[in-house]
Amino acid sequence: MPPAAPWSRSGGTIARRQRPLLMKTHVDGMVAERGCAVSQGTSHRFQAELDGDRPSRYNAAIVATPCWPCFPQAAAIRPSSNFDNPLVHSFLLHGRTLMRHHVKMVLVALVVLLLVSACAAPPPPQAGAPASGEEQSAATTEGPQPGGTLIIGKSTEAVGLDPHLVTARSSFEVIAQVYNQLVDLDEDYLPIPELAESWENPDDLTFIFHLRPDVKFHNGRTLVAEDVKFSFERIQDPAVASPWSSQLELIERIETPDERTVIFHLSQPFGAFLSTIASTWAAIVPPEEVEANGDLQRVMVGTGPFMLEEYVEETRTVLRANPDYFEGAPLLDGITYLIIPDEAARLAALRTGEIHMSALSNAASAGLAARSEGVSVASQQTTDYYLLGLNTQRAPFDDVRVRQALSLAIDRQAIVDSVFFGEGLVTGPIVPTLGKWSVPPEELPFYQPDVEQAKALLAEAGYPDGFETTITASPRFPEFTSIALVIQNQLKQIGVTATLDQVEWGTFIQKWRDRDFDTFVSYNGSGNDPDRALYPMLHTGGSVNAFQFSDPEIDRMLEEARTTVDQEERIRLYHELAQAIARQAPLIFLNTRTEYVALRDNVRDFHLSPVDTYRSLKQVWLAP
Repeated sequence: MPPAAPWSRSGGTIARRQRPLLMKTHVDGMVAERGCAVSQGTSHRFQAELDGDRPSRYNAAIVATPCWPCFPQAAAIRPSSNFDNPLVHSFLLHGRTLMRHHVKMVLVALVVLLLVSACAAPPPPQAGAPASGEEQSAATTEGPQPGGTLIIGKSTEAVGLDPHLVTARSSFEVIAQVYNQLVDLDEDYLPIPELAESWENPDDLTFIFHLRPDVKFHNGRTLVAEDVKFSFERIQDPAVASPWSSQLELIERIETPDERTVIFHLSQPFGAFLSTIASTWAAIVPPEEVEANGDLQRVMVGTGPFMLEEYVEETRTVLRANPDYFEGAPLLDGITYLIIPDEAARLAALRTGEIHMSALSNAASAGLAARSEGVSVASQQTTDYYLLGLNTQRAPFDDVRVRQALSLAIDRQAIVDSVFFGEGLVTGPIVPTLGKWSVPPEELPFYQPDVEQAKALLAEAGYPDGFETTITASPRFPEFTSIALVIQNQLKQIGVTATLDQVEWGTFIQKWRDRDFDTFVSYNGSGNDPDRALYPMLHTGGSVNAFQFSDPEIDRMLEEARTTVDQEERIRLYHELAQAIARQAPLIFLNTRTEYVALRDNVRDFHLSPVDTYRSLKQVWLAP
């Protein structure tokens, strides 16, 4: 069982505060891609002591590379001599050993200092632990207090603000505060009223929604049924080119018999209809604002609890409270999002109180935040997952045997252990956090690492000596780079030479849109229903099918699963679909993403959601 975090011990990996033990991690005897230590130097040496099957000693060099996502100048450990035993061993890094062997005293002190600071942090709360719930309530007896501006540090700016056009989480985090959907999801992922106060489903092809009478847009106009019709038809419009259009292709027509009634007529039953239209991208927008501005990428006029006050590209986004919000004005006066790309800088801003909260990329950063006075950390497993995308229309990835070989060559658990300190779950096409919908990875074809079978498949496909390719990643998300480096080393075992192409986030998004890549590392969200991710991503006509994947049988299975209403039958169909997708390997599903949010102790009533962690902050307040 992998460890929960680098500061806990449950086997495999360990890090302690006590000297002389500073760190224990994994090193692969063949390629050594798993062992990492922190250093600002570029060519220091130390001795490591193995405690594997045959304890021995060897020399290793520290070479600068962005191996650990939490440190911009982390270092990978490379053995200077190979082990006889190719098994994965553990090693202990001793302060005294460092002092004796081949390292200058000053550099040793720096290495030790960084290791201690990285490893000494206490763990963040366990998955699902509240950031400001019972513990905060025990510390204070005051009720919710109005006033104050919540300041959030973000690594990435919103890449556009139009809910119907964007795909980036950084955008939806802001959009969720400004817009509403017809329905929302509760904590059990069941649909609940939002702009619609009620609805009826008289048959499998008809949904009738009744709108609330007290909803106004931020421009002062009352919401009417035509606004809902316009919004959904805009997403469907090919001229708009919404990346979400395929999610609504089963909507045949929309009627508005009066100002408060909207009737959706479906061409086929759609088992995930309500959960789909609860998505943030299904926001209701005012037609006049679209007509006046062309799109809403720099303008936000919604019905939500906050209104856009200022947007300064690559710097900040400022929201102010909506006094006319239909559920009552939020307690906060406003929200300010500050763009602070560097995670260490965001941690420093948290400690000083410059910002109130920030998402963090990994367990190590969460540990550093948790040991800071006045800062707590909330964490949980999400339905998001990391992936290696493949361009299936570009050789050699147009050959299923090559894709299967990559799936066999990649050790997903090694990525979880080395990049995420054991925090994360290996996943197939349907994430394990969706429970009964998911198929255990060990039951999926081409999922268990097998280098020899991978080599045989490459040879069968005409690549007996491997090939060269490129992995595109953005340093804006350091874990993308770390994942790419691990995969890069793993692919060497089957003769594949992968060059890492690091590009800025805006360039990454453009390459994704243009399908201009061999492979790329990113993550995606599953939502609360398998259809929400799989259909738009893998159907031939899917609106976010960046992999350009097309398979008639997969298309048929996706269509059957989404048009089946009986939930138990849908589960069976998605289990079959997961097997089929794993065999085709249009992308390499890696592991779930653990969400970490650090926040000052005066932030109250913030709650994580495993489906959409960027949901509304209307309930949050700041204690004095």
